[in-house]
Amino acid sequence: MRPMKYGVGQSVRRSEDQRFITGTGRYVDDAAKDGVLRAYVLRSPYAHAKFSIGDLTAARAMPGVRLILTAADIKGLGALPCLAPAKNRDGKKMKLPAYPLLAIDTVRHVGDAVAFIVADTIDQAKDASEAIVVEYDSMPAIIGAAAALAADAPLVYPELGTNLAFESHKGDAAKTQKAFEKADSTVELTVVNNRLVANF
Repeated sequence: MRPMKYGVGQSVRRSEDQRFITGTGRYVDDAAKDGVLRAYVLRSPYAHAKFSIGDLTAARAMPGVRLILTAADIKGLGALPCLAPAKNRDGKKMKLPAYPLLAIDTVRHVGDAVAFIVADTIDQAKDASEAIVVEYDSMPAIIGAAAALAADAPLVYPELGTNLAFESHKGDAAKTQKAFEKADSTVELTVVNNRLVANF
């Protein structure tokens, strides 16, 4: 895409579409060499559940399957690090739970990864994933940030004692309050933003 004058609210003129709609685009899959293996991640259909994985012997013996990993197989790798920890408004560090590469005993969102399968083809990896027996014991889940802060909300990470990771603020609260007190009228607005995850 070409650079835009404004980030929001204008039509986007794309420069890359011609090759895609004429069948001349190249994708990573087009450049794969012979012998390249394929991976598939088995993910949770539940937002919050305890789970256990059954015996993997049959799935590991299926045609083309080279590797099946669960959390028990990769204990030594540790958890995914948070590289941008924030500070609370009181200066204390944010609450950082461990985030494992593959879920351990509990899934905490739909799509949480529970197993990693490598095979000669993607179809063989998917077939093996369907042969893996995962028993889920569903638990209460939360939808929405506001609901997560309710006093009776189920905790995503019970060991933290709260669903609030951190709270931040900007500006001068006292000056802001004075400005509101002097204003002829004020407007109160609640803005619900999309969930965003920035990856670089």
